[in-house]
Formats: sequence, structure tokens, C-alpha cells
Amino acid sequence: MTVQRSPYSHFLSNPVAKPPCRMTNANMYGFFAKIDQDKVQEYIDTTLNIVATNELYFKGIGEYALLTFTDIEKIASLTPPFSEHGWMQETDIIIWLPVAKVEKQGNDEDITHLYWYPAFICVNNVYALINGRETWGYNKYLCDHQMPSSVSNITEFSVSLDCFKHFLPTSKLQSQHLFSVTKNVNTQSDGLLSVLEDFGEHVANLFDGDHIGIDLSLLKQLLQGFVNPQMDQILFKQFPDGQGDKAVYQAVMHSPSAIKKIHQFKLLSGAYQLHLQQLDSFPLAQMFGLQLGSQAVYLPFYIKMDFDQLLATQILPK
Repeated sequence: MTVQRSPYSHFLSNPVAKPPCRMTNANMYGFFAKIDQDKVQEYIDTTLNIVATNELYFKGIGEYALLTFTDIEKIASLTPPFSEHGWMQETDIIIWLPVAKVEKQGNDEDITHLYWYPAFICVNNVYALINGRETWGYNKYLCDHQMPSSVSNITEFSVSLDCFKHFLPTSKLQSQHLFSVTKNVNTQSDGLLSVLEDFGEHVANLFDGDHIGIDLSLLKQLLQGFVNPQMDQILFKQFPDGQGDKAVYQAVMHSPSAIKKIHQFKLLSGAYQLHLQQLDSFPLAQMFGLQLGSQAVYLPFYIKMDFDQLLATQILPK
């Protein structure tokens, strides 16, 4: 049954713009980090699977998440009149979980699609936060960050947020360091332009043995789609009622990132480490099984691209 909804009011002073939007010169650094599958599934069960059915649910795949730092030079809506309002710079720091859509028929289960789930995401400006949360369902939070200004001079990546280190009646909201990524070996990054076509296979090999029941070609398609031609994102969108007890809206959304142009791609040389702090507001060890302290990250890469973030469509409830 189709739910009839009232037209959305873009009243004066409402900062929500219409998708899609064009991202120009997005400089992305990526790292794959080991996670705990049971903890990831618990997180998925408390988000995406809230609206699961007897015929369809979602499960995490593999033992790695992707951590990205992305500096986007220019973002603007492609839909008039919002396309005439102006543009903004945005920086995103995201932890992506590979997620499978599982369809059931009796005792049979089939994986019918693979997605990237931006399960943790923080940004550097409030306009990006409001539009991302309100329209697409990105669970965005404001942050301060550090990342390299150039791929030729790799410096530290780090994230700090206004939050609570400990949940205590005496705790005051203040800036807390959450995690950083550092390079262990001071070697020059090597440009390996020929690996772009094989990137999905490189990452699929990292996942090898962790994707039981998933066709390898489907996994390669998911991983290659991160850089060409489309990255399928899945999102959990919800809004609470005035008491914070009930959800007035709750849905699983799908929004593709359509890659328009690849300017540059490199695999980064050297060894990198993720350093994670415990914050009660953002307990990433509890959420995803990332290690407190330090852990190695794998297949570090850099890509500069233009892409369109397309509108979000509802998968569930149908």
C-alpha cells in the first residue's frame, strides 16, 4: 500500500536543498581495517534490520571495513532553483561497512545485492550535516579533522568531536580526540595508475575467505564500484517523535554515487596504523570491533574524482 505524503515545504530559511548534487575534485584517502563480524551484525540489526521483513534482511560481509577521509573541493545541488544558490566545500570522514541484501523464500536464502553502508560519518560544516541527515538519512555529526593537503606529502589523519568521553552526570561536552591514522614508514608514495582497473580484485583478495556464500564476481563488482562507475550506498533514516520514544519515520534508503570522472588514482606505499581512543559517545570498538589502541590498516589508496550523489529511494518498508 502506497503511503500518501504531503509535499515538503521549502519555506524561507530552510537550508534543505534538493538532490542530486555534484561533487567536484573529491580527494579521498582510504584504508581497510579489521572488524568484528558479530559486533557489526549487532549494529546492523539495531539499524537496517529494524525494518527487515520475513522475506528480506541485511547482513554484514567480510572482516574489513573501509575508512575514508575525503576533502571535496566543491558541492552544489544540480536541481533548480537550489543549483543557483551557491556551493560549499565539505570534508567527510566515514567508516563503510560492506552489507548484503538477503532475500528469503522458504528455507532458501539468496544474496541479491551488495551495498556500502556509511555507518559512521562526520563532516566539517552544518549545511552538509543538515542536508545529509534530512534528505538522504546519513547519520552525520560535526567534527574537526586533519588530513594531508597533498598526496605527495602524506601527513597525519585525525578526527576530534564535541562529545562525552565518559557518560557521567559530571561530564561536560567538550572536544575529544577519537582516532588518527599515521604512516609508519617515511617513503614516497608511488603512482600505480595501472592498478585502477584491478582495484576491485585487489580488495577482493583481501576479503578472500571472509565472504562465505557470496559469488566472487559480485564481491568484485561491489569493490570496483567504489571507484567506477557507481557506488551503491545503503542508509538507515529515522526521525523520533517529540518524546524520543517512537519513530515517526523509519526506513532503509538506497542512494548511488555515480562516478563522473577519475582524475588520479594511487596505491599508497608504506605501512599505516589506526589509533583509536575510547569515547562513550562514539564507541567504535563496541560498534564495529575496531581495536582500542593501535591496529594495522591495509591497501591504503588515494583517488581524486568527480561524482554525483543521486537521490535516495526507499527499499524498506515497501
